[in-house]
Amino acid sequence: MAALDTFPELPQPGEISICERNGRICSLPINEVDASSSCNQLLSYPEINIGRELFHHAAVHLREDHRTLMVPVDETLIKRITRTFFEEGAVEALKEAANSGSHQYNPIVGSLSRYLLALVGVGNRVKFFFKPHLKERGVDCVGKYTQTKDWPKSAIRCIRWHPNCFKVAIAASDDSIRVYSDEPTIVPVLKSGLQKSVTSLAWRPYTAGELAVGCQNGTLVWNVDPNSLITRPLSQAVQLRHGNHFPVTSVEWSPNGCLLATASINDSDVLIWDVDQNKQVPLRRVGPPCALLSWSPTGSRLCSTTVSNVFRVWQTDKWTPDRWTVNHGTIQSVVWSKSGSHLLFVTTEDCFLYNLGFVEDEVFTSTFTPKSALPIADLSKIPIGQTEVGGHPQALAWCPQNQYLAITFKETPSIAIFNTVVNRSQLSITPSCFITGIGIENASCISFQENLGRRSSDKMKTVLTIGWSSGRIQYFPFV
Repeated sequence: MAALDTFPELPQPGEISICERNGRICSLPINEVDASSSCNQLLSYPEINIGRELFHHAAVHLREDHRTLMVPVDETLIKRITRTFFEEGAVEALKEAANSGSHQYNPIVGSLSRYLLALVGVGNRVKFFFKPHLKERGVDCVGKYTQTKDWPKSAIRCIRWHPNCFKVAIAASDDSIRVYSDEPTIVPVLKSGLQKSVTSLAWRPYTAGELAVGCQNGTLVWNVDPNSLITRPLSQAVQLRHGNHFPVTSVEWSPNGCLLATASINDSDVLIWDVDQNKQVPLRRVGPPCALLSWSPTGSRLCSTTVSNVFRVWQTDKWTPDRWTVNHGTIQSVVWSKSGSHLLFVTTEDCFLYNLGFVEDEVFTSTFTPKSALPIADLSKIPIGQTEVGGHPQALAWCPQNQYLAITFKETPSIAIFNTVVNRSQLSITPSCFITGIGIENASCISFQENLGRRSSDKMKTVLTIGWSSGRIQYFPFV
């Protein structure tokens, strides 16, 4: 079993990891790093610093705020209750009606509201007894099931590369999405009143600019015209919403681009959308809500995790699931091999990387643990010099060639890189290197570029895109 204590040393203080070349990590002093330091082809990659852009927009809004004059007005009780109902819902409207001021204004309304709130409280206690996962609400609950470290506070919420061309979408904490390409002068910014608390992104394969967004209000689908010179698209996003299927924590297109799968921590069903027809079919299952989805590159399987220890692997030809459980916690992150023969995952409660193998539609079995996932790497936290690495994993990213596996961690800032070799029924994993940021930066989210295109002629094997906690985007090539 691979372990972190066999990794090479971290870069020296004041140095930054810039690339992996011929199996060796290359580092330079921070003041000597530029785009050409690691690979000439990175010169065409856009320079991105989301933290800097957010600061700039905040300063612009601050200068404009002095023009706005808010005049306080007195509202009647009925107006306050009505406004609260439409803005925040029935329960908050009852709370407004039950407060002391309302009780003095109209004792009957105040007493009735308190009685109804007590009934709501009893109903919630019964519901939470049978479904304890529903106790968690709000932004912090959503962040618990995303792949981004410290999601509520992170400047970068999500990074997703287009599978067929040089285009990357980056969601920021201000609920905007910026789309970068090899044309640096044009950066479309996608923003909508419905687009709040973005959790996941997915480009539709074989389209130039169709982007699915999972957020607090369900799923939005943008269509970005690649030939437009306007940075703010004129068309608005299409909202996909069904019942209580929101907030959406995961969106994934099928590899052929025909179907869109969505998951919500408020719904036990996975929804399979035909976006062109605006129709959906639920994959119904009784139990805890779904949290994370991952479609195998072959399209033959869909993995869906839940907020409990249960996860399922669906056979997409007949939409029949295999039900699996983990001993402790929930599934934190999953990735597929390009052949769909291996599913790697990590959980919230232990520090191991697991492998679930598939061969000819049967789960690969071991003599010792039949039909079970096998631990293949120990990710336990260890000290290296004055720095700690490893611990509970946050997210996995596997390059399209299945040569490099990247892992971020919840408690430590560095990224662990493993070399991987995949055969049909076997997978080998060996330590490669650690990637560190500048100063106290933490790795917030990671994504491998899915299509290098002509850049592969420069002998770049793959490029890992890293979103650091400072808002800085780094491209880490493997040459």
